[in-house]
Amino acid sequence: MISQKAQELREFFNQYQVSCTIIDTNQIPKEKPDMVFVLGGDGTFLSANHSYAAEGIPILGIDMGGLGFLTEVSVEALFNAAKAVLEGNYTVENRMMVDCSIHHTNKEVEQDIALNDVVIYRGPFAQMIRLSTFIDDEYLATFPADGLIIGTPTGSTAYSLSAGGPVIHPTLDLFIITPICAHTLYARSIIVQPNSSIRLILESTKEGTMVTLDGQRGFTLDKGDYIEVRKSKLTNHMVKLIPEKPFYSLLRDKLSWGMDIRKRID
Repeated sequence: MISQKAQELREFFNQYQVSCTIIDTNQIPKEKPDMVFVLGGDGTFLSANHSYAAEGIPILGIDMGGLGFLTEVSVEALFNAAKAVLEGNYTVENRMMVDCSIHHTNKEVEQDIALNDVVIYRGPFAQMIRLSTFIDDEYLATFPADGLIIGTPTGSTAYSLSAGGPVIHPTLDLFIITPICAHTLYARSIIVQPNSSIRLILESTKEGTMVTLDGQRGFTLDKGDYIEVRKSKLTNHMVKLIPEKPFYSLLRDKLSWGMDIRKRID
C-alpha cells in the first residue's frame, strides 16, 4: 500500500516536471531535497526526522498508520496536499528537539537527538529501578519506578500522555518530566524551562535497563551511568498546510477529546 502510494505520488510530481525520489527511512538521497513527504505512521516520521533534522529540511507527514499526531494529512488527501505544496499553500512550523548525552561509568559518552522523548526504562524484568533526578545540578528526587520520560511538547501526546503527563501545545519550548508507574505518592509530572539541563542517574542494577530516543534508538545502561538532556539547536521543520488544522481539533479527532461516550438515556 505504502509503496504503491509512493509510486503514484512520484507520477503526480512528474506531471508537473518536479523531481521526486522514493527512498526508505534508512536511506539518505545524494542530493538534498527541498521537502520530504513521509508516508507511514508517527514512527516513520520520527525516523525521517532523525535523518533530515540536521539539514533543516521541511517534512510533511502522510498518515498511513494509526494515531498519526505527526502525520496529520490523511492518505485520502495525499494528492491535494501535494498540489497545495506545489502552489505554496503551506507554512513551516518549528518544533523543539533535544540533545541527549549518555555517560557510562567507563567514561564512554554516546550522543543522540530526539523530537518526542527520551525514556529510561527498566527493561524486560518486572522490577523497579531507581533514578536520581537533577535539574540544573539541583537535586529533585530519586524515583523508584519502571522508568522516567523526558518529553517535549511534541511528545506530550505520545508516551508521556499514556503515563499520565499533561498535553502541551506543540509550538511551546519546555520539558516534561513524567515518572512511569512510580512507587510513591509524590510522583507527578513536572514542567521544566527549556534552558535547563536535566540529569538522570541510574542508582540500581537491573539487567536490560535502557534509554531510548523517540522509541527508535536504544542504549544500554548500567548502575552509575547517567544521561543529560538539553534543548537542541536543531529543530524539526514540520510542514503545515493552509488552512492549518488547529491543534485542539486534532486532539478531538485523534483522542476523542471532550466527547461523551456514555450511552444517553432520554
